[in-house]
Amino acid sequence: MAMDIDIEEGSHGEHPSTTIRQYVLIGAILTAVTAVELWCSYNVAILQGALVPVLMVLSAFKFVVVVALFMHLKFESRLLTRLFLCGLVLATCIMIALMALFWNDPSDIVGNAGHGGQPVTAEQPKAEHK
Repeated sequence: MAMDIDIEEGSHGEHPSTTIRQYVLIGAILTAVTAVELWCSYNVAILQGALVPVLMVLSAFKFVVVVALFMHLKFESRLLTRLFLCGLVLATCIMIALMALFWNDPSDIVGNAGHGGQPVTAEQPKAEHK
């Protein structure tokens, strides 16, 4: 049992430990990036066509920060870094493909989904199906 303890204690010396101050700083940065994402989503008129690319870049930045610093990937082998990078690239490609597929979907118009072109309001009841 003493040998198991020595092995576990030795594994902690492989990379410098992250201090509480660094974790708080990382959390503050992630909070600030999330606040920027929220601001972007509420100010669509300002960003217009740049909204989706900006949100994707901010999301990728948060992914890299969490994986590299919270999961300590920067101290691991290059193989693990490449695996996470491949996952990020694959997820980005799937997201772009889905956006391209459904970007101009006419059934996605707000207030116009399946009601004969008339938006549903509080005063108008929905059409009943017979």
